[in-house]
Amino acid sequence: MGLCQSDVGDYWVIIMARNNRKKARLRILKEIKNQLIVQAERWGKTDYYTPLLLEEMELDQADYIVSNFLSEKSNLEYEINLLGVDHQELLIKLEKLDGYIKKAKKIIGKHNINIEKILSKLIGDKDKVKLALASMKPENNISVLLNSN
Repeated sequence: MGLCQSDVGDYWVIIMARNNRKKARLRILKEIKNQLIVQAERWGKTDYYTPLLLEEMELDQADYIVSNFLSEKSNLEYEINLLGVDHQELLIKLEKLDGYIKKAKKIIGKHNINIEKILSKLIGDKDKVKLALASMKPENNISVLLNSN
């Protein structure tokens, strides 16, 4: 249910696109979401795709994208440090990848804020909201240990 793996690339293309294309693709994505909700209601799953669930689905996709970026960053650092590949080209790729990771983490932060707002409306009690947010999964981290010898 929800966004499938093939949507991950589409989601990222929308995020990274220029303004005009981004707006057009976001409208299309919004229309697809609306159609998904309508189809779910036709199948008898009324109120299944709540704003909270949709926001969590987008957050999961953004987390998946960041984990892929961090994995790619790890691979590039490995190539630079151990394989002795052309450094200049890989350094440029690493620099671009760092920019993508920062942008994706900003988007994840926005999704977390939206989830907090939705939970605040649903729950009302700030302590319960903090408890609910604390139970959410932690941020993805990939560490690379390199031996300097």
